[in-house]
Amino acid sequence: MNKILTTLLLATALFTSCKKKPEDAVASAMKHYTEINNKQKDYTVKRVDDITSAAIGTITGYYRDEEVKKIVSEYFTDTSRTFTEYYFDDGMLIFILKQYFVYNKPRTYTEEKARAQGDSVWYDDKKTRLDISRFFFANNKLVKWFGPDNKEVSNKSWAFTNKETTLWAETIVLIKELKEQ
Repeated sequence: MNKILTTLLLATALFTSCKKKPEDAVASAMKHYTEINNKQKDYTVKRVDDITSAAIGTITGYYRDEEVKKIVSEYFTDTSRTFTEYYFDDGMLIFILKQYFVYNKPRTYTEEKARAQGDSVWYDDKKTRLDISRFFFANNKLVKWFGPDNKEVSNKSWAFTNKETTLWAETIVLIKELKEQ
């Protein structure tokens, strides 16, 4: 009985020690993030227009040989712009950095238009709000998410699970668009 219990405890300890902790995934992703950005000029670049988005957008892929290392998607609307960077290591998604700029008014709402409508507020780029979200993956699974306020989103929340599905759907569409165009 003691041998079985000892074997089970040892197996459990080995299994849990092999599993990557979220903190390790964050450190590893940040290391690769730095390496990829430092070597970005050495990668082959492919840029395409995003034909699936309602917003005006482009997708840029950075490849080492045939392996995608980074994808950047850029979207522009009259009320916001979004820059999202997707990082990969050995074909696995490891990190997403999303920068979402929200304008105080639509870009086309000029001072002249505002005055004509009796409004004292018009588009001002200095009043643009920036929300940054960071998503960390281990084994292609979302393990940590820091929202715009730099607070960690609980991995037990419905939003966390839903966000993982959404991020994967976005990533797959971007990879497909880069391959097909």
